[in-house]
Amino acid sequence: MVSSLIGPDFSQAPIVSFNLVGTQIYIPIPDECNQDTKCSESNIVSLDDESIYNIKNPDYLLIKHLLKTKFRYLDGSDELEAGQIRVEMDVLKIDSYRPADCNSVFRKSEFLDFYFYLVQYEERKMRDPENREKDDKYLIYPQCRDDIKELNYDGSSSWLFAICGYAEVTRPYRTFVTPITNNHVLSIMVSISGFDFGSVELEQELVAEADQYILDFIKSIRIDYSPETLAEIQRVRGDVTA
Repeated sequence: MVSSLIGPDFSQAPIVSFNLVGTQIYIPIPDECNQDTKCSESNIVSLDDESIYNIKNPDYLLIKHLLKTKFRYLDGSDELEAGQIRVEMDVLKIDSYRPADCNSVFRKSEFLDFYFYLVQYEERKMRDPENREKDDKYLIYPQCRDDIKELNYDGSSSWLFAICGYAEVTRPYRTFVTPITNNHVLSIMVSISGFDFGSVELEQELVAEADQYILDFIKSIRIDYSPETLAEIQRVRGDVTA
């Protein structure tokens, strides 16, 4: 498909980095996105210190906001703005919030069980009687583990990917997760807005192109695990492929 959109070039972008207890995360943020980017502190010496977390709902995971940014895309024919991709990157602290038989999120089958457990919880909350104004037919969540996809890229980490959310007015969001310790998960939530001019066919084509840009962004993120984490991955999986 010939590209219809003009947007950021992640391959040439400056890098924003975070040090999470020895694990380094490198994220390309193009210069033109700087004004739309907000970051937390870059060096986090403890992920077990609850004071660093922004959301502390006792019925849910603790959430630490790392980065928020926005990528703008132009229509290649007239260079008017066609749409935006918004990215929110967080650290989730799991603690006891996992299936009973999930001993290590570095074991891929158990991480899949954990993530499916998580999205099931989110769906139940959306179906709660308190949300009666929401029509169930607009809820989009994985209904089985096969609805969650694993993404593996050479030279980068593996991610689990799902489409979730309430799609009456806005599009469902794209979520990507990967473990960074046995008790912490890196989560990226991506939302798409715009790309809705012209025919239905054109809108679908532009959204598909935007989805490819999202995957390019995820692929460009590099995670260098701490020696302790690499040793744990090797112990659990018998290799050092993250």
